[in-house]
Amino acid sequence: MTHSIRPLADGFPAPSDADWRALAEDALKGAPFESLVRKTLDGVARGPLFTLADLGEACDPGAPGAAPFIRGASPVRDAFLPWGIRQRADLADPAQANAAILEDLNGGASEITLAIDPAGRRGVAVRSADDLARTLDGVMADLAPVWLAPAAETREAGALFLNWLDAQGYDRTAVRGGLGLTIPDGAGCAAVQDALARYPALAPVTVRAHAVYEAGGSEAQELAFLCAAGAAWMRALIDQGLGPDAAAGALTVTLAADADVHLTIAKLRAARRLWSRILEAFGVSSDRRALTLHTLTGARMMSASDPYTNLIRNACAGFAAAVGGADSVEVRPFTHAMGGSTKFARRLSRNLQILLMEESHVGRTADPAGGGYLHETLAARLAAGAWTRFQAMEADGGARAVLASGRFAQDVAAMSAKRTQRYASGADSLIGVTAYPELDARTVETGVAHAPASVAGARSDDPLPWPNLAPVRFAAPFETLRAAAGAQEQRPSAFLATLGPRAAFSARAGFAANRLAVAGVAAHPADVFDTIEACAEAFRRSGARLAVICGTDAAYEADAAALAQALKSAGASAVWLAGKPADIAGVDHFIHLRSDALDDGARAHAALGIGS
Repeated sequence: MTHSIRPLADGFPAPSDADWRALAEDALKGAPFESLVRKTLDGVARGPLFTLADLGEACDPGAPGAAPFIRGASPVRDAFLPWGIRQRADLADPAQANAAILEDLNGGASEITLAIDPAGRRGVAVRSADDLARTLDGVMADLAPVWLAPAAETREAGALFLNWLDAQGYDRTAVRGGLGLTIPDGAGCAAVQDALARYPALAPVTVRAHAVYEAGGSEAQELAFLCAAGAAWMRALIDQGLGPDAAAGALTVTLAADADVHLTIAKLRAARRLWSRILEAFGVSSDRRALTLHTLTGARMMSASDPYTNLIRNACAGFAAAVGGADSVEVRPFTHAMGGSTKFARRLSRNLQILLMEESHVGRTADPAGGGYLHETLAARLAAGAWTRFQAMEADGGARAVLASGRFAQDVAAMSAKRTQRYASGADSLIGVTAYPELDARTVETGVAHAPASVAGARSDDPLPWPNLAPVRFAAPFETLRAAAGAQEQRPSAFLATLGPRAAFSARAGFAANRLAVAGVAAHPADVFDTIEACAEAFRRSGARLAVICGTDAAYEADAAALAQALKSAGASAVWLAGKPADIAGVDHFIHLRSDALDDGARAHAALGIGS
């Protein structure tokens, strides 16, 4: 006996793509259909609708655990631990770092990222074998893999770690983890061979492609770097005598997970597609081409001024990483943009992953995104764009030449500037920063900060794989404006000069208040005024220096010029209008959905005398 899973659709013909498009064009009321098409900064179309017909762009992804491993390395995910829960240890003092590591492992973490910096600025101050032994005292590295993240490209940390492993007496074939090597030079290749000879299950090399993301790069740039750096390592290791299969097994990749859920899922699928193709080109056996993928929630998306919104960003990014099939996931503490981590912040990072596993059951399915029209098609498009960039890098001499020359860094910086402009123009938004900012957000306890901000408010806690990629944080320039306003003895304020009844001005008054708050400026509550004179008198009594006129386009045409003159006569140093620019006497500036929020904020500060 069979049962239909769609009984309500019985008897109705299946709608076609053409049917949907006709309805969409009718709803657009004359606007071009292309206005519905969203594109990534690489120009990759991501909608508005994906259907079965779009799957023709993507190759057959195969089955989970089978070549080309687009659907992951394993046919079935572990029922107890579908992915590794990795936690970062970066407290400067070895004893404090050890206490945090043991607490993290007891609290649900299954792996450790050990950030090492002999100076103690961006990681644990490990300078000797004794320091490392104190840091890892009580850690069973054969059960909980330890992945090194040295603050600088050095072999000393890896040598100390291997010697510490030797002293533990583990079954050498069972020890996993990595040394965090990033630069494919002669010394690096020798260190890889030594590590594999002693511990064959280690992955000594980490391709930190997420550094491109943290520098503001696009998905295609991050994936292209993955290809270029991976190819450089494969060449170097094979040239040093390592077989293709052994060389492939020595590499692991780190990608960033972003709050853009669908784009992150597609990016991870594209990465596996690309990796399989590269390893095929180097002669790696078909059953050894799976990508070992670690994901790290992005730092560039984090907010310092409203840190609790980072919990939502982390939840979205963690979900995307899990659904995208990451082998291990590290969720940054929600306080990351503010300073060092605390017990509370680390616990929330772990618990978020446990919630995804135990309550959302994300790991119950081997590849939950498999076969999805959106994810398969978008992944294929991202992979094609990244492959084109990768080929261009190879034609220019390969990863080392392109990165050393600075050309790749310039391309990434240009992409970062585009993304910053999208936030400033309102095309994209950062909740709590560029949209719905909370001026008096709750403060959060943070630990001791590590390295000071180096670029645009960013704090790098990872060694950069190449020396000329600098991290950014997109909230930073907006938070600089808010901080300057917050440093005043009293919260700076602006007056909302309204026209007409409340229903007529409320939408634009709400927008104006939000735009002012982005710069740390509070808006006086909008009120209804019977006359222009009453509005100007209320402005005079408010003590504000900046006024923003809010109303309908018809009201602007009739009364905006007169109101602007009355406001200036009442002492306004600047009069703005919430709406598109028009020829209205007395209005100094126009704010609207696509005006530059950073420029608006700077103008507001100038009008209010902030920073002068």
